[in-house]
Amino acid sequence: MLGLPLPAAEAAVTLVPATAPGEPGATVAVLPIEVEGELSDADRDALTKELVEGLERGDFGVVRPEAVVSASPEALGCADAKCLADVAADTGATNVLRARVVVVDRDYAVEVELYAGGSGQSLAKTDESCEICGINDAGNLMETAAATLRTKLDALAKGPSTLSITSEPEGAEVLLDGEIIGVTPLERPVVPGKSVVRVSKEGFIAIEREVALVEGVAETLSFELEKVPSRLPSRPWGWVSLGTGIAALGAAAAFGYLGATEQPYKLGGDTDNNCFRNEDEQGNCKYVWNTEWHALGLGIAGGALTTLGIAILLNSRAKKRSGKGELEGSTARRRTRRPRVGVGFGSVTLQGRF
Repeated sequence: MLGLPLPAAEAAVTLVPATAPGEPGATVAVLPIEVEGELSDADRDALTKELVEGLERGDFGVVRPEAVVSASPEALGCADAKCLADVAADTGATNVLRARVVVVDRDYAVEVELYAGGSGQSLAKTDESCEICGINDAGNLMETAAATLRTKLDALAKGPSTLSITSEPEGAEVLLDGEIIGVTPLERPVVPGKSVVRVSKEGFIAIEREVALVEGVAETLSFELEKVPSRLPSRPWGWVSLGTGIAALGAAAAFGYLGATEQPYKLGGDTDNNCFRNEDEQGNCKYVWNTEWHALGLGIAGGALTTLGIAILLNSRAKKRSGKGELEGSTARRRTRRPRVGVGFGSVTLQGRF
């Protein structure tokens, strides 16, 4: 069950700007804490106090939850980007902070996330949890989360950074410090400081890069992704594998025939009876081919090699077709200009454009 505090009817609400008019700065609008599980109103108020007081130690303005709800009633249960952006506009805040507490028996999990006011996009997030703990421990978790995001907001108060990322090919997924922030091409405000950007796309090698984002500076990054190389060998090995596989299958068939027909591989002393004086204690001819296991092993190996060879040849053909369009222009021109020499029986040919 999700519990949300309601604003007091008698509360006098005023919105205090973070800085004087005309000065750069940041203001954070704190949404009412969302609660999943059983938590009393007194405990929820205590956690809200820890969160707000932790934020107010920073060099930025803080719009308390009751003031946020008074200015923007839709702030109750607000979660999507549009709603967060509307709350920021209603309260005049540059950022919005959303906190969530999950209570299971005596286990507490605290999640606090900071959003950009203009777009509603996530800028930073922190998760804290404790097992078999009380409300005081949960308050410490909230204070720790507030301290972590206070550092981010202090950096934003100096002026946001802008990160622009492009890639070739486009449509690559972008992660900033492990959080997905969109796909290329993209441009968005970010928290200044050192961050790790990772760009990845299916079928291509992912690229990871560490960047130092400076307040008030637009950082542009461009990534050129390379295709994942084929793990199959080259085309000549395909023919070798195919030929070896077919030969193994042929040998398996031959051994299977010898074993099935009980052909002798050594003659006895009697031309009418090849096993004369060459029988074992059970009366079986000692010199009859026993090739069942040979045929089985060669059959398995031959089938595997044949399949591998076909796969290599098909893969090589596909790669050749995909690269044909890219190389058709310049490569074709070079080939027509390059002379070719052929040697045959009693003749020598020379072809080319002169």
